[in-house]
Amino acid sequence: MKSLNVLVLALLLCGCGRSDLPDLGYVTGKVTVGGTPQPNAVVKFTPVGEGRPSSGETDESGNYELQYLVDTKGAIVGEHVVTVALIQSEEEDNLPEGSEEARTLPPSATDGSIKKEVKAGSQEINIDL
Repeated sequence: MKSLNVLVLALLLCGCGRSDLPDLGYVTGKVTVGGTPQPNAVVKFTPVGEGRPSSGETDESGNYELQYLVDTKGAIVGEHVVTVALIQSEEEDNLPEGSEEARTLPPSATDGSIKKEVKAGSQEINIDL
């Protein structure tokens, strides 16, 4: 009987742990600037309501995949404000602002004007700056 109680308890605990997550949608997409893929950038989806943001990094082709937690992909279902920031290398951090070598993004990347809807299930959300 004791082993049956342990088995039941173990089965109950297996079902716990991730039930506290909100409804998430799986989001991938591509970031472009004037149609050109934007590598080495961080894409952040911040819910308009409550909840933690999700983020992802673009690869060399501008593609990203959102992470809600380190081990959980996706973003909260609902409307989000989207921002994009460049990942600067140490050499780029030392470049004078406005120099030809300095990379910049359009103001829309950070001004909060980009809004996207995340739905349940998988979706592709492309962002052109």
